[in-house]
Order: sequence, then structure tokens, then C-alpha cells
Amino acid sequence: MKRRVLFVCTANSARSLMAEALLRDMAGDLFEVASAGTEPTSPHPIALQVLEEAGIATESLHSKQLADLQEQHWIM
Repeated sequence: MKRRVLFVCTANSARSLMAEALLRDMAGDLFEVASAGTEPTSPHPIALQVLEEAGIATESLHSKQLADLQEQHWIM
């Protein structure tokens, strides 16, 4: 069973999206990774640019509402 990691911040536009992408890239399929925000906005273009410059895929990244993930099981 994979460990699940959820990164949470307010807007889910930069820090948490970057953390999600970085862990997914570094750990491969060892973890199930997600990110969400309490007040999500659009992904910040500079955050996406930095990830792309590092060779990390950004196509699947989008800001998500924390409430949409509340039915899933996350260990604290």
C-alpha cells in the first residue's frame, strides 16, 4: 500500500503545487501525492515555469479545493 501525501496551503497556486510535482518526480510511484488549497486560485505562471525549467511535467497540475479531497483518507 502506497503512502499518501497531501500538501495544503491557502491558494494551491505555487508552494503546494510545486511540492506535489517535486515529490511525484523524485519518488516516482512510491507515494500517492496530491495538493489542495482552502481558497484555491489558478496556478502561478512562475511556479509552473520554474518546474518546467527543472524538467518536471506540469500538464496535470491544477489548483484543487481542499473540500474536494475531504472524503479521501489522509493520515495526519
